Amino acid sequence: KQQQTKEATNKSQAVNHRLGEMEGTLWTRLAEYHVRAGDFELARSVYEEALDAITRVRDFSLVFDAYVRFEEGVIEALMELMEDEDEEGDEDGMKDDKGESMGDENDDLDILLGDHVNNAVAADENAGASADVELAISRAEHLTSRRPLLLNRVLLRQNPHNVGEWIKRSELYNDLGEVDMAAAALEESLKTVSSRKAVNGSPSTLVLTLVDIYENQQKNVDAARNLLERICSKNEYEFQDSEDLAQCHAAWVELELRQENWDMSLELARRAVSGNIGRKGSKAARGLSRSLRLWNLLFDMEESLGTIQTTKDAYDRALEWKVATPSHVLNYASFLKEKKYFEESFAAYERGLGLFQFPHAGATLLWKNYLTDFLERYGGSKTPRARELFDRCLAECPSENASEFYLLYGDYEENHGLTKRALGVYERMCNAVPAAEKYTAYRLYIAKAIQYLGVTSARPIYEAAISTLGDGPASRICLEYAKMETGLRETDRARAVLVYGAQLADPRRDPDYWKAWHEFEVSHGNEETFREMLRVKRSVQAAFSTVNYNSAEMGAGAPKVETLTEESALEMIAKSEGVEVDSKKQPLIGGFVQGKRKAEVADLGEVERRAARLRQATAAPDTGGDEIDIDDIDDDEEEEEEPSNSAARSTTGVTEKAIPAALYGGLAPSTEK
Repeated sequence: KQQQTKEATNKSQAVNHRLGEMEGTLWTRLAEYHVRAGDFELARSVYEEALDAITRVRDFSLVFDAYVRFEEGVIEALMELMEDEDEEGDEDGMKDDKGESMGDENDDLDILLGDHVNNAVAADENAGASADVELAISRAEHLTSRRPLLLNRVLLRQNPHNVGEWIKRSELYNDLGEVDMAAAALEESLKTVSSRKAVNGSPSTLVLTLVDIYENQQKNVDAARNLLERICSKNEYEFQDSEDLAQCHAAWVELELRQENWDMSLELARRAVSGNIGRKGSKAARGLSRSLRLWNLLFDMEESLGTIQTTKDAYDRALEWKVATPSHVLNYASFLKEKKYFEESFAAYERGLGLFQFPHAGATLLWKNYLTDFLERYGGSKTPRARELFDRCLAECPSENASEFYLLYGDYEENHGLTKRALGVYERMCNAVPAAEKYTAYRLYIAKAIQYLGVTSARPIYEAAISTLGDGPASRICLEYAKMETGLRETDRARAVLVYGAQLADPRRDPDYWKAWHEFEVSHGNEETFREMLRVKRSVQAAFSTVNYNSAEMGAGAPKVETLTEESALEMIAKSEGVEVDSKKQPLIGGFVQGKRKAEVADLGEVERRAARLRQATAAPDTGGDEIDIDDIDDDEEEEEEPSNSAARSTTGVTEKAIPAALYGGLAPSTEK
């Protein structure tokens, strides 16, 4: 029968392929032909056959709409026929009332039969017409309610391997209250859908949905168990992916747990991961032994229902087959720790670290829990072993993850070891961590050194940090170093540190550094040191003048901090030292120190006059290569110029002589004049 059904389906598909887009139109025309011929039942048969044969949604819409119009037309025709019969009955009654004087035979017949016979006949005719109308209405309503199922069938004919449409079909039957039809649809899907061609869902969803219908809706646990046994043990359905088969095995175990068959469920879980189930040639069956879903289920059930030994065997087998994850190792170690098997828990950590080594992400988690549990168990009683573990971890750990282990190691040495070793650990951390964490590491190292060895012991650490860090962190370290030296009243050392750090701090990006130096000079410096600070600042500004920054780096939008002006700072220094400052000796331009000059420049006009005299002096003819001394010119300018009619006049080493008359020719001036 199945072969005949497949042949008929193939023939219909071949015919539909030849008809193409005209299929729906031709079916509709054929049904309309029978309607016009008065063969309504034959027309209905044509419509039903068309809905079972078409494979396009467009053709389905044409046929279904025509079918609905046909049923509506039948209802309208029956209603009109019923109304016409009522009108004819009323007219017949009126005629009977008017014809009471007709022959005596009719009167005698009415007397013999009685009025109730006529009324019964009329009632039967009305009831038959009403039944026809109700039947037509029921047909139309049933057709309308069947539309989602009919459309779903069309989509399944397009692609019978569409898992989502099979699930939707079962849901439609459930909405209609036809649970048996929903189960039958899913049973049919398991025979139709191929796991290699399945789309829009996993084939295991069909099995799980059918199990839910059997168990919860039909209350038939045996049917659900039988289905899972056929799928999992007898392999009636061949899955392509092992995960689908694993879901079915997990569903079977959970079914037995809901039925409180504890031993049966535990046995099923063990058998599922044993690798000795189903057909050995099946790819899905071979992959069950590596399914994390089944291993997680087995571990949970062993810890809950099994013994300590069976649980250990399950975890050991997973580690041996290399299917365990870091979370499994952590759970195994935690389980052994709860059962007071401490050394075996440490052995589990060692096996896990053998599987997951750096740079695997799980290695960091395993080492952290391993060291924490070890220190919690032994504390400082097994210091050599703890140091060996820390050294192993730090030797393998990448620099990105090393900081937390260095901190743990340093804390252990502080509490259970030697201070020298603890500081050595922090020094190793400063050299091992990434550049982004070095500043924090050095600050921690400095704080620990000051805590245990005193303030002065931090000087070489500060110097090492300044030489190692980048410009920004190094400048901040310089400020901290200078602050420490200031606290020790080593003002010169603090100033030297600030001078060195100034070359790393751009005044545009790091104004806090220069503000701190400014306040330091105001509090501990004098006028000369303050001027030196300004000179250094100008040189640093010049050095960074070719460097460009964007607004984000420059700290756009940051609140502007008001600082002391240079004049007010000098006044504060002079007041603190008890010295009067001459305002005339202050620099004319803020931030600059006036150079030593022999003559003060009063205004711009004086500068122009000096420039004119200099040009006049250099415009004289060469008298033998005498050099011009600008300082002599300035000295002569201070003296008053006396008029002289001499032929030659010496100005700052430049000699002027009269021009010979021969050079003028006829234009020579008269000597007499």
